[in-house]
Amino acid sequence: MITAEQAAEYLDASLGVTLPSFIVQAAVEEVAPLEVAMVAAGYSATRCTLVQSMAVAILAAAGDPKRLQSQGAPSGASRSFKHSDKALSALRRSLAAQDTAGITTALIGPDPAAGTLLMVV
Repeated sequence: MITAEQAAEYLDASLGVTLPSFIVQAAVEEVAPLEVAMVAAGYSATRCTLVQSMAVAILAAAGDPKRLQSQGAPSGASRSFKHSDKALSALRRSLAAQDTAGITTALIGPDPAAGTLLMVV
């Protein structure tokens, strides 16, 4: 299972999100029990790592936190943030492609950004 430190690194590198460690740890603990099912489904160790990383990122960043877009410094200090983009939806699609047995589906749930089609006949 990935560690909270690895998950935090993944969140920062892939989504530009920094979250409190207790949130990241809680997400890791939610995903950890799924490792047994991943191994039973024949996932390789590398695929388990990918699936766990993506699932933890989606759970931890579910509140759609602001994302760091750019950062300055040597004391003209400035930071700019992006508040909404399609990164979590793209991450959900990547997770679905990697998690071919659908092991994380119940935990992750549907993409709330996905459109809903209602047909009345």
